[in-house]
Amino acid sequence: MVKMKLVLLEEDHYFVDMCASYIRTSEHAETFMLAVFTNKEQGFAYVEQTKEPYILLVHEGFLPLPEQVFQQRSGCLIILSDTFTAADIVEYPVLCKYQPLNQLLSHMISHFNEYTSSSKLKGNRSAAVISVYSAVGGSGKTLTAVHLARELFHQGARVFYLNLEQLPSRSWIEGGSKPEETYFSRILYYGKADVQLQTAKVELYKRRHPLMGFDYFPGMVEPAEMEEMTAKDTESLIRSILATGVYDKVVIDLDSTVQPRTLAALRLSDQVMWLVVDDRVHLEKTDALMKQLKLRATQENEEWLRKITILVNKFNGVLLNNRDAFPAAISGFLPYVPEWKAYGSIEALQARGAFSESLSKLGELGLKKAEAQVYVAR
Repeated sequence: MVKMKLVLLEEDHYFVDMCASYIRTSEHAETFMLAVFTNKEQGFAYVEQTKEPYILLVHEGFLPLPEQVFQQRSGCLIILSDTFTAADIVEYPVLCKYQPLNQLLSHMISHFNEYTSSSKLKGNRSAAVISVYSAVGGSGKTLTAVHLARELFHQGARVFYLNLEQLPSRSWIEGGSKPEETYFSRILYYGKADVQLQTAKVELYKRRHPLMGFDYFPGMVEPAEMEEMTAKDTESLIRSILATGVYDKVVIDLDSTVQPRTLAALRLSDQVMWLVVDDRVHLEKTDALMKQLKLRATQENEEWLRKITILVNKFNGVLLNNRDAFPAAISGFLPYVPEWKAYGSIEALQARGAFSESLSKLGELGLKKAEAQVYVAR
């Protein structure tokens, strides 16, 4: 991938050093080639001589700008300010420099991709989609999905965590803190309006979890909005995340109910980590639902059922039910953690322990397929 030239005009040497160090040591090193100028005349002279596309990030102290700056048609101009300002829709956005650098660069990339007439900025990674599902609620899907995303990150992968539950467990992600604006609603809107624009907005609305390392969309989601989410909406959203080209894995936390968004996510998955609990009623419900899904998949000529990996969650060391009672061959076990039965601290849930270690020991974390894992209706 050809790197985009990022021209930074800024007199603040401390900020310049931080930007240069961050870009050099982060994933953005694959995207940008940085040119820095603290002198106004030298910076504008460089801009005037540059013929290839570039992004100009210039501090407001350098205003007014010379005419040649506005003649660049294959790049973009972004103003840096010392104060926060609401400037999300103007042609030349104003960004406060006192914010996390990953958010600053994400906003910049989103703006470039939205308005550029040249090639868009995107990574060259190809992500695998892993869905975490269970036929019965309370099986630990969100626990598993969040810890899975964290473990994949610790193994060196770039990970996006996507929650598609109608009533998501936001405390897992945001720790009970005041949620940001509902960016999930916004990203859905752009998918209905313009799929390419939706991909550009992924960079703008995503956030990096400070402890777990994966990206996600922050904020609460209206249950009615999730209920109205169509298969087309779901496919567009997942494909927009994949189209950024910056992720190795996309982990999807699904509802137990078989909604259109759930089925769409399952169809797009490279692997389905299906959780079961060693309980007779749970296993009967799981087997009944699997048979329904197999019949539907056969009628619609779908093969996603072959991607299922059966994991026994809340395992205490001994199976109460015979293995024949399980709907398919068991591929792994996740331990029962008594402390998680009732909790008052999110930190206790996020801590790495036996549960995380079990996920790490699952080979390729659910991506390794074995013939024994293929479901056969009984």
